[in-house]
Amino acid sequence: MRTTKWFKYMWRRTEKETSLFTKNYRITVIPLVFVLYMFSHYLLNPYDTDWYRMDDQDLYESIILLLLYCTIITEISLWLSRVLNKWIPWDKSAGKRAIVQVFLLIFLIFVVYFVINIGYLLILPSGPQDVIDLEAKIDLWQSLIISINTGIFISAIHTGYFLLTNWRKSMLDAAELRVKAEKFERIASQAELESLKMQLDPHFLFNNFSTLSELVVEDQKIAVKFIEHLSLVYRYMLSNIRKNVVSLKDELKFVDSYFYLIQERMGNKVKLEVDVALEIEQHYYVAPISLQLLVENAVKHNRVSKENPLIIRISIQDKYVVVSNNIQELVVALPSSRVGLSNIVERYRLLSHERVDIIKTGTEFIVKLPLLENQVEK
Repeated sequence: MRTTKWFKYMWRRTEKETSLFTKNYRITVIPLVFVLYMFSHYLLNPYDTDWYRMDDQDLYESIILLLLYCTIITEISLWLSRVLNKWIPWDKSAGKRAIVQVFLLIFLIFVVYFVINIGYLLILPSGPQDVIDLEAKIDLWQSLIISINTGIFISAIHTGYFLLTNWRKSMLDAAELRVKAEKFERIASQAELESLKMQLDPHFLFNNFSTLSELVVEDQKIAVKFIEHLSLVYRYMLSNIRKNVVSLKDELKFVDSYFYLIQERMGNKVKLEVDVALEIEQHYYVAPISLQLLVENAVKHNRVSKENPLIIRISIQDKYVVVSNNIQELVVALPSSRVGLSNIVERYRLLSHERVDIIKTGTEFIVKLPLLENQVEK
């Protein structure tokens, strides 16, 4: 329980950090872009006289204009990221996304850069004889290169953040799967133990061997058939108890063999009605020995007689296999630990997002088990 709470806490923390990153993206990236832009300019041409002869007013104007330009670049990167999240999500194709994002961001910065510079040249008062000198051309070219590097830097931030978040999420998922596997192993072991207890239950052995001894005397053919079903029950338990899931078809065959043993003992006092289509049997899976445990519980905790037989029904409702029986409570209720039922609930909690429904009315006891897809076994 503590481990589950820790995972929930870490997941909420990751989601919160993602939200904060998106919220504080501009506050973080714009100053970084501004510093990178200025630093790159200085490295390319540290001897430019503008670095030393600029007065305070020109300095403030340059800083404001550059911050505005860096803000535009950052907004473009955010917009592009949102668009690409719909068309090429990171989790679908990270390599393709990184390449497309870099090239598109460089292209958009290239377009914005030239639009801004053309607009600046149109606004700047100049005569027809004025010509842009070589130094200005070099400065424009350096600014373009720096703008492109800035675009690559912003794309690196996006890619790095995605990789970091994805790595943390994969680590959390892997750790959660390990914990889940350990828990499932414990529950499976508990189910195996309960199955072995049932196999070695003296009442179970005594009842079946007593029935068998009577059948040997009365009808040897039926006795042979009884032995066959008894061996099928034991073989199924031994071969499938450690599996996560088994096909619904195999489980129903097992229930049929198990119920045969019960019917030979009790006759028409107990009836089993199965209404499951063949395509459902073949396509869906269930937890092993789950249906048998429900049939066993029904027989164990209810009175049976020819006048009032116990009727157990197995049917399909939506995406559930439903096991129900009419309630005929014993005069003296047998003590029940409900371990078998709770074990089924726990196993299904790990196997499916759907939960096991247990319904008790005045006349009927119903258990709904989610039908599992083939992928569960894989």
